[in-house]
Amino acid sequence: MTRQLHRLLHTTTNPVADYQTGPQRQLLAPAVHAGVAPIKSLSSGVVRMPGFHHALPHVHTRSEITIFVAHGLVASLVGDELEHLFIHSPYSIMTVGAGVPHVGVNLSAEVATVFEARTDPAFNEDVERVPRLDTLAVARVAQVQNDFRNGAFKEQLQSASWSSAVWAGDDN
Repeated sequence: MTRQLHRLLHTTTNPVADYQTGPQRQLLAPAVHAGVAPIKSLSSGVVRMPGFHHALPHVHTRSEITIFVAHGLVASLVGDELEHLFIHSPYSIMTVGAGVPHVGVNLSAEVATVFEARTDPAFNEDVERVPRLDTLAVARVAQVQNDFRNGAFKEQLQSASWSSAVWAGDDN
């Protein structure tokens, strides 16, 4: 005798959310999150970055994030001193681990659009700013944008990349 499992499927279709500025100074439009669906561990949304914009240094204390660059030319500065640089053309993917300081940078005057998936069910609840990196971030962003204007990343921007920055051997 087989036993049938009875489950209730919860479905949603919602209008596109308005963009709101998060503590990291990013324009965020949460899409699927615990506020609209009974999800437990994964949320998603869209980040819109105006031309030459950069986020403020921050971490996601408990969650990992994966970004997918849908449109634009973007850089990520990551690490305790924002010492690692990743360059992203459209269709690039990057995962940033929980607790890893990072800054997203729009390299060009064109608006960049990035899709994000996070292990934060609320989408932006565990963001903490890292003010000690503010001055360093301004200098690093200026250098990266200057390098971009001078053609330093031309070859890297010819194709998409898949990158990650996660703490090794840590329980973060």
